[in-house]
Amino acid sequence: MSQPEPILQVRAVSKSFRDTLAVDGVTFDVAAGEVFGLLGPNGAGKTTLIRIMLDIYRPDSGSVSIFGHPMQRADLDRLGYLPEERGLYRKRRVIQVLGYLGRLKGLGAHGAVESADRWLARLQMQGYRDKKIESLSKGNQQKVQLIGTLLGDPAVLVWDEPFSGLDPVNANQVRDLLLELKQGGTTIILSTHLMAQAEALCDRVGLISRGRMVLCGPTPQVRERYGGSQTVIVTDAVLDASWAEVAEVLQVTEVPDGRRYLLCLAEDSSPEALARTLLERGNRLHELRLHKPSLEEVFLRAVRQ
Repeated sequence: MSQPEPILQVRAVSKSFRDTLAVDGVTFDVAAGEVFGLLGPNGAGKTTLIRIMLDIYRPDSGSVSIFGHPMQRADLDRLGYLPEERGLYRKRRVIQVLGYLGRLKGLGAHGAVESADRWLARLQMQGYRDKKIESLSKGNQQKVQLIGTLLGDPAVLVWDEPFSGLDPVNANQVRDLLLELKQGGTTIILSTHLMAQAEALCDRVGLISRGRMVLCGPTPQVRERYGGSQTVIVTDAVLDASWAEVAEVLQVTEVPDGRRYLLCLAEDSSPEALARTLLERGNRLHELRLHKPSLEEVFLRAVRQ
């Protein structure tokens, strides 16, 4: 059985601004109904790439297709975009701003307010309906912006740092909303610096570094393929260069709580041989276990390369 066509296809996209190459030959797909994490450090090219995907910028080369064809004006009504920067009319009331954004999405005046009220209730924001934007906290302003992306029930959401300014309670509320939207079939492209959130929420991730896609795939496979194997050893021994005779130790990190070391061993090294030698030399071995790197550790390692 053939796989369904991706809802978004990015093919060899590049974009320069004068002498700066912001996006360099990036290719990836986003499947319908998945949460795709677009990750990368500041200045990596994520925002430029998002703006190309939304037809705000035109690429110098390459192509972007959505819903099976190049972007068209009518497609924008099926997208919800949350930019990293806040762009609300501060002197206006919440319902005025959301009503206006809904009308921009093609909703009638009544439909825009009805949709806004529904999402205000879902995010427990009814009490702020008639408040001016400038009177809201940063977190509640962020929730208003999120609601603005949901008006008209778009098929694809592109959220750039949706957890910005949110306290833990509101962050969990937005996290639950994202999972609810996914279960309802919405496709979500999530750009975030919060690796724990990305690891918990994203079906697949792509890491942008210096304008290039340096890794991409299902989240568990990215951790498995790019994380390598690490061994945690808790010992009284002082590990130094002489231990290279026993095992090829690529990295040693001492944890501040005492004689605890996080060792990254080469694939052909034997943690058992290292443990055996520790004991033979009279050292105490308190713990030996395999450590699977988190997405954040994979991210940091990939960016440093």
